[in-house]
Amino acid sequence: MKKFVSLMVAFVLVSACFSLVGCADRSEQLKIYLPGEYISKDVIEDFEDWYFEQTGNKVVVKETNFNTVEEIFTAVEQDHADFDLLCPSDYAVERLIKRGYLLEVDKNIIDIEQAGLIRPEFLEKAKISDPELKYSVPYMYGTFGIMYDTSAVEGEITSWDAIFTDKYGKNKSSNKDSIREAIFSAAIFANREELRAASEDFTNYGTPAYQDLLNRIYSDFSKESIDKAIDMLYQMKTYHNSTWGGEQLKYDMATRKTDIKIALMWSCDAGYVMNDFVDYNDVPHKGNKDLWYVVPEEGGNLYIDNWVISKYAKNVDAAQYFLKYLCLKDVAIENSEYAGAISVVSDAYNELKEEYENDDEIAQGAADPEAWKAMYIETLFPSASTVERCGTMIDFGDADTDITLKWVNVKK
Repeated sequence: MKKFVSLMVAFVLVSACFSLVGCADRSEQLKIYLPGEYISKDVIEDFEDWYFEQTGNKVVVKETNFNTVEEIFTAVEQDHADFDLLCPSDYAVERLIKRGYLLEVDKNIIDIEQAGLIRPEFLEKAKISDPELKYSVPYMYGTFGIMYDTSAVEGEITSWDAIFTDKYGKNKSSNKDSIREAIFSAAIFANREELRAASEDFTNYGTPAYQDLLNRIYSDFSKESIDKAIDMLYQMKTYHNSTWGGEQLKYDMATRKTDIKIALMWSCDAGYVMNDFVDYNDVPHKGNKDLWYVVPEEGGNLYIDNWVISKYAKNVDAAQYFLKYLCLKDVAIENSEYAGAISVVSDAYNELKEEYENDDEIAQGAADPEAWKAMYIETLFPSASTVERCGTMIDFGDADTDITLKWVNVKK
């Protein structure tokens, strides 16, 4: 009987161990760290089968989500977290490379510079953070701008004054609970008159004067420049109590569970809730066709989210193959449709744009279907004029601590 009990206890302990992630065979797990609602569950499941077909090895993908890119820095730099793949934005890739936290992508498995794989304009943007394209594989792109509810806002919003003043009513607007988006939108608005003059009253964004000024705004981390943006954020707080919008805000605006009608929003989040979507609780909702998105006339940001392999990766082989898998056309299309963002993979981009342009039902339910459809396609596939008025974020570098402290204080 004692032997029997001992065997039963051992069996229970072993069974319990294998039910825990930490006890399972790590070589058969791929751990990924990315924003929520940013990769299709079907894509993850299909990868497990695809990887076995490619290599003969088994793998199970374990997904963990973050709310802001800054959480990656904590996970990697402080915690040395057990993740194989990370999904940071451009400036974060730059920082992770500089500090030696990334492994190189195996170009024998996936070479993003092979002809036609990635749209060239996005490859050039990716080089700002990864000059030799050694450590990152571009995934999705987008802009940040303003999403607003046309049923509650009179007229067309074109300027950041919708957030930084009470033009549309007190406590109706929200900035982003994200340090860079909040600060750079404030910096753009704080320099609006200089930007206006440089762009010939916001009619010509290709002038050297405008491009130089916009680039300086995105790269000037001097005390004077940052304090100018921070002061604008403090001024904004005098107009709006509910100031900092998180991930939940897009759902609340789409389902009208908030008094906020105007918010700084990433284009992927705006696109996600404009069409039928599933919220954090897996509850399905109809898309809100009263929502509208615009990159303000003063300027905005064009970002590229990338996949990178962590220095602390334990399943590098599966990570390399996952990067290749994400660049397959059908996979890229499925992820784009799921996330509300658009892939940088050329074949996926081209097919999706044609699909949206030929979809006669996409704007069904909108007050002005033709205008709404044009806005929606512009949200997902920004025109040359929109791209021209978008800067690109870079790492704060040595100014990071000072800027972060000021950000923490302005949020109090």
